Amino acid sequence: MLKLFIFVLILITLVLMSMFIDGVLELHKQEKEEKKNIVRDGMEGYLDKTFGFGNVTIFKTVLDAEGNTRYLVYFPKYEWFKAPKYEWYEVYATQSGFKHDAIKG
Repeated sequence: MLKLFIFVLILITLVLMSMFIDGVLELHKQEKEEKKNIVRDGMEGYLDKTFGFGNVTIFKTVLDAEGNTRYLVYFPKYEWFKAPKYEWYEVYATQSGFKHDAIKG
């Protein structure tokens, strides 16, 4: 009788744990989808449209001689079993929006 009770208790515990894990995974998936659907304006929106959401990192903000703000950003490229190679870009505002130039290193 005790063995049957322990078996049923273990079975119920496993079912509840699987329901909990399934719920946590579903919430994680939903949060990832919501994060992708965020639309940002300005320079961040331009970077998202050009390089993909969250793929580039702003390294430095620079003021040029005319007082305009320029951003130095890097985009990592990953290859199998190698350290990432970084592509550097300078992003700046123009009258028609934002533009970027690759920086040769």
